[in-house]
Amino acid sequence: MFVVALSIFCSLGAGSAASSAQTLACVRIESPEAQNLAQQLVESGFDVPVGGISEGYFEVIVSDAELRALEQRGLEPQLIGVGQPFRDIQNQRLTLSAVPSGYPDLGQIRAQIDAAEVEFPSICKVVDLTETYETPATFEGRHIVAVKISDHVDQDEDEPAFLLVAAHHAREIVTPVIALYAIEQFTQQYGLDPAITAWVDDYEIWIAPVWNPDGYDYVFTTDNYWRKNRRILDGGVGVDLNRNYPFGWGAICGGSTTITSQTYRGPEEASEPETQTMIAFGCDRRFAKVADLHSYAREVRYGNGYLPHPFMSFMASEAGDLAAAAEYQVARSCCTGGDIHFHTANHGSHAFLWETHQSFQPGYTSARIETERVFPSVLALLDRPICLSGHVTDALTGEAVAATITYLDVIFENGETNGSDERWGRYHAFMPSGTYTLELTADGYFPQSCTVEVDSALAQILDVAMIPLDIDNAAIGR
Repeated sequence: MFVVALSIFCSLGAGSAASSAQTLACVRIESPEAQNLAQQLVESGFDVPVGGISEGYFEVIVSDAELRALEQRGLEPQLIGVGQPFRDIQNQRLTLSAVPSGYPDLGQIRAQIDAAEVEFPSICKVVDLTETYETPATFEGRHIVAVKISDHVDQDEDEPAFLLVAAHHAREIVTPVIALYAIEQFTQQYGLDPAITAWVDDYEIWIAPVWNPDGYDYVFTTDNYWRKNRRILDGGVGVDLNRNYPFGWGAICGGSTTITSQTYRGPEEASEPETQTMIAFGCDRRFAKVADLHSYAREVRYGNGYLPHPFMSFMASEAGDLAAAAEYQVARSCCTGGDIHFHTANHGSHAFLWETHQSFQPGYTSARIETERVFPSVLALLDRPICLSGHVTDALTGEAVAATITYLDVIFENGETNGSDERWGRYHAFMPSGTYTLELTADGYFPQSCTVEVDSALAQILDVAMIPLDIDNAAIGR
């Protein structure tokens, strides 16, 4: 046994700006009840990487205060590593396990996506989402950007939208590598690979390589174990962005309420600029499909933590198909308050989370190999037919109607919703095979019900024309 010495940390006054410099560490806890003990710590707000749990031990990322708490529980944490600037790890190569150079920092990522826009201007465009949606900049003043890839990239087309997002968690630096690779493939193979050409023609593809720019920069400059954003709060620093979304924010499987925890969910739901930007982005684009990249565990995750969903078995089966394409395992989502939960609950998105690789910061060559393993799985989601889609329009004018769509025979216990957008009247739905009665409601229109037989393996179109409340019956021949 090797018990971590408290002196390894730079522990400064909580709540001060200086406390933002506190360094984290990774420790290992050995126990014959490792699985149960790890789950108890997760529920208590500890940062336990799922990929680091085995039958006899598990790993925990801890602050000074959390280390003391583990020891007070009678545990014997063993030191694995102390946080340090990732840039130093790349440059120094101090040990055989040191990460070689290759991972791009924040500036290099921006340079790569800007270069893609210059090289492929007809299909690739860098979009400043903070500016577009007039949401706040990050705590350190940065904007969030995404790459749009489409055959008419400067136009707003009536097409389903697909989102690939990486690095909600700062230390998971494999994920931007996968996102950048996806940009390379969709741009460089357009016009050469028939499948990629069809996807770019038929979808709006959005790729956001880094959703947590402040935290990502901090990993490179200060602490390679850092997970959260860099907002300074009274009592600690940072909010876990993937516990800050509204759906299930206060649930038992949501994030920690302890500010110093690396899974701290924030002072209130959607409190963070990064979260607010994603919500505005999602409400505008209403993504049909979402791939959220994390690390590590080599799993594809689905569902809403412990919360029920009427289509849970269907979602598990769908995740299984995606996992098979990468030779990954399938797991139910461990939390709520996350990105995929927001998109699924509010827009009926087919949203899944990939826990990539087997460590946060593997060798860069290994990360590139993992990228080639994961990308076919992401493409499998893009290729998956939309079970039911169509447009909701005004019966007289043909203009788009933003309608709420309710499944009359299905109970959503947690208030999940779906509907059509106000721009095109487009909607999408993913569900298991069966017969469904849909009720469509919208302000100023008579409610309308439709019964539809769905084959989940096929794409079916159902367009609905709604009748205005103030319609002159003679206008439609009544």
